[in-house]
Amino acid sequence: MSIKTIIKSHNPHRKSNGTNQTKCSPFIQWVGGKRQLIERYMEIFPKEFKNYYEPFLGGGSVFFHLHSLYGDRKNYFLSDLNEELVISYNEIKNNPAGVKRLYNQMYERHNKEFYYEIRNIDRIKISDRKYEYKYDVCKTLSSEELAARFIYLNKTCFNAIYRVNKSKLFNVPIGTSLKKNFSVGNLFELCSESLENVEVKHQPYEAIEDNVKKGDFVYLDPPYAPMSATANFTSYTKEGFDISDQKHLKDFCDRLDKRGVKFAVSNSNCEFIQTLYESYKQHTFVVNRNLNSNKAKRKNATEEVLITNF
Repeated sequence: MSIKTIIKSHNPHRKSNGTNQTKCSPFIQWVGGKRQLIERYMEIFPKEFKNYYEPFLGGGSVFFHLHSLYGDRKNYFLSDLNEELVISYNEIKNNPAGVKRLYNQMYERHNKEFYYEIRNIDRIKISDRKYEYKYDVCKTLSSEELAARFIYLNKTCFNAIYRVNKSKLFNVPIGTSLKKNFSVGNLFELCSESLENVEVKHQPYEAIEDNVKKGDFVYLDPPYAPMSATANFTSYTKEGFDISDQKHLKDFCDRLDKRGVKFAVSNSNCEFIQTLYESYKQHTFVVNRNLNSNKAKRKNATEEVLITNF
């Protein structure tokens, strides 16, 4: 079944009335996104650099902000290991009107039943709480359908979390979006303009190593290390990101540093990360993250660190 077939089976019950805006901003939310830190980051980031690389793209807050400052005077190379995310970026870049049309149709039909029908399109129900993987949406849906679905689920799931289980199934429940206005005005078109001359690839972060040169700037925003030994790493892809991955990333940064490449790494301000990057500058920030399913525990202040070699 296609996304368009599901849409036809539901009648619209709200109107798309997104407000137009003048400044580009990320078209998705992302756990650990940098919107609330971006101005403070700009005080630290280098003012002079050649090409810009962001291989843990996520919501792209840093890229969109830098593009608003430098425009096409810089070359930008964006990538991520999340294939759905990368396809969505490229579809927004090349086909914003098509994605917007389909996304708005989904917005107009949004309710709990519709959410789970869209979310569960890639699985077969085995029992009340068990599903079996059916097909890869990246290979089965059209790019337009995949992007609209990805953005719709991002806007309507619990706290915009992207999480897949071991069966490769996105398993985040619906959030508090039944009365929320999440329609878009001209946002997709603005993002398309920013991405027009930008390369967005599906690849691991190490793939940029052959291309970065002295004077380039690389910003790395990996899944964060846990704040305590008992906490779990967040899994944004089925592969996950564990302690050994954090150590490999640090080795990668060492190689960038030796080649004269400027880098900045965001992470949790835990003892493991502090020790791992002890030879580099560390800038700490207090931020509020709204991730806990318990309302009483949300918006707790946490410490994050920005590690730099400049």
